[in-house]
Amino acid sequence: MLPNIRKILYATDLSESARHAMWYAASLGRAHNADVTVLHVVPDVVDYMSEEAGLDIEEHFSKDQWEHFNTTVRDKAAMAAHQRVRETIRNCMDGTPDCPLHDQDVIVRTGRPADEILKESKKGYDLLVMGTHGRRSLMDNILGEVMLGSVAGRVVRRSEIPVLTVRLPPEQRD
Repeated sequence: MLPNIRKILYATDLSESARHAMWYAASLGRAHNADVTVLHVVPDVVDYMSEEAGLDIEEHFSKDQWEHFNTTVRDKAAMAAHQRVRETIRNCMDGTPDCPLHDQDVIVRTGRPADEILKESKKGYDLLVMGTHGRRSLMDNILGEVMLGSVAGRVVRRSEIPVLTVRLPPEQRD
């Protein structure tokens, strides 16, 4: 029996590989007349820094400072995610009048990316689409480094729904 794909979750970290994966999400959405929801997860800054440093940095911040720092980063990332998605939607609409991407279908969360993607994927989606390799998010740019580990790998191993991971073509990889 052929799968019935009606709801697609497209997870983006705002990298080039994620942008490339967006075209797959849009193409599948159009081919199956499916709704496509865009999810961007901003890593919790204090949690990320604590993990990288190997100690609880939160102890060195007051609760107000920690919340302000995370809120500021989350708000900047949300603006960047919405802007990127709007640009991508315009590009999609230019080439495809029935592009399934819409600005109102964008979710931005704060937390551990793999955990938040998996949590959202349990809300009735039939397929999850995401880029892999070359992760360079807004958080990486702020911190000046690339996060170790593979969000896509963790999602693929733990997802209850099919996951399509998309790599950049060889000529576009670093």
